[in-house]
Amino acid sequence: MNQNTLRELKNSLEKEKDMLISELKTIAARDPKVKGDWDVKHSEWEENEITSDEELEAGVSANEADEDMKNKALSDDLELRLRDVNSALDKIEKGNYGICETCGGEIPEERLKADPAAKTDIEHAK
Repeated sequence: MNQNTLRELKNSLEKEKDMLISELKTIAARDPKVKGDWDVKHSEWEENEITSDEELEAGVSANEADEDMKNKALSDDLELRLRDVNSALDKIEKGNYGICETCGGEIPEERLKADPAAKTDIEHAK
């Protein structure tokens, strides 16, 4: 792979990383106990451990609980993608970027341009 293409892919990964972190910050906070881990910001009702009767009295709706579940799923997806992007950036720094983790062959440039964080060639994609 030529250096211009590698530089373009690295820039693309860095932009995606910034976007993922920005998205995560809207629904989650970094877990200080675990490097790279994010915890979803929950609704006020969950933080205060309100009981069912108190939830009704406080006007807390099922929509808030549903929103927390959606945010958890979204946070998990964003966090997984961020790990893949960070892994790809690490591989660039170590000089082993673009190598299929399954067979050890080169991942075609077309695949990397479509998904710069790809870990495998098309044949070994899940």
